Amino acid sequence: MPSLKLSLNGVQIVKQARQEKGWTIDNPRWLEEASQIIEPGRDWENAEVFAVGVSLSTWKRFLKGDAIDASVLKAFCQVLGLNWQDLLDRPVNSSASGTTQIPNISLFFGRRYELATLTQAIEQGTRLIVITGMGGIGKTALAAKLAEVSKYSFQQTLWFDFHVTPPTIDLLPLLLPKTLLVFDGWDRILGGDANGGLRQRAGQYRLEYESYAGFLRSVVQTNHSSCVILTSREQPEELNTLSGNGAVIFPLGGLMEGAIELLQHHQLIFDAEQWIALVNQYGGNPLFLNMAANFIHELFAGDVGEFLASGTLVAGEFEPLVAQ
Repeated sequence: MPSLKLSLNGVQIVKQARQEKGWTIDNPRWLEEASQIIEPGRDWENAEVFAVGVSLSTWKRFLKGDAIDASVLKAFCQVLGLNWQDLLDRPVNSSASGTTQIPNISLFFGRRYELATLTQAIEQGTRLIVITGMGGIGKTALAAKLAEVSKYSFQQTLWFDFHVTPPTIDLLPLLLPKTLLVFDGWDRILGGDANGGLRQRAGQYRLEYESYAGFLRSVVQTNHSSCVILTSREQPEELNTLSGNGAVIFPLGGLMEGAIELLQHHQLIFDAEQWIALVNQYGGNPLFLNMAANFIHELFAGDVGEFLASGTLVAGEFEPLVAQ
């Protein structure tokens, strides 16, 4: 029988979901409900033997992140109310140096229009999608969700995290048939960052990464069935000339309606006027709003009105992002 295991991040998500459920680890209800999913129609309550593969030892192995039977892992995830596909430990494609797994985004608010628009662009054969916006606005989260919903349309999905160490051009994979390539943090190879104490023109490639411009031109101008997604705080040079030929530039703005979901997640107390005031104060930036929400929850008992009336501005941790 095929087996599956949780990723390290998946183990943490499962732990949180189990704690929210409120049952102890040894509670037999975990096994009863999993058995009901695997073999429905039987009375598993107070059973001494459960469905095939379901046992207390298997449950504990699942919680530790050990590999277990695939059908049992899926059943345990369903009992926890989780999507098993989001939690798996997936092997990295060894043929593409520098790739990482698609980040698991456990908190994702709003962005329905953005996700639908970009998904449609991929379905229509768009070769290059560039998601731009300031730090904390949600570029990585949107790209990750877009990759998750689109990956079944491709033979493979490769995710490159440029925030750590951008790979040199010779390490990039060829545009194989039906490949989804995601480059998160493309601005790390552009001139908007400090470079030897000097600042180049925003959008201009740093000297050692100039060949990346040719790579993007080939993505747009070559006939292929793959798709490349970039996230960047700056728009790379030459993209405006490519945008009408198989490329989409998508500036990402702040949350509005989605901010309601975010504030509700933090169990804040607010009315429509207070919600709008708080969103405007932080430009709808999800990262800023999350920081502010934590602050409001801890120091104002979740009351947005009291926070706004105090005139407090949670700004200290935002300054590096705003400066960038």
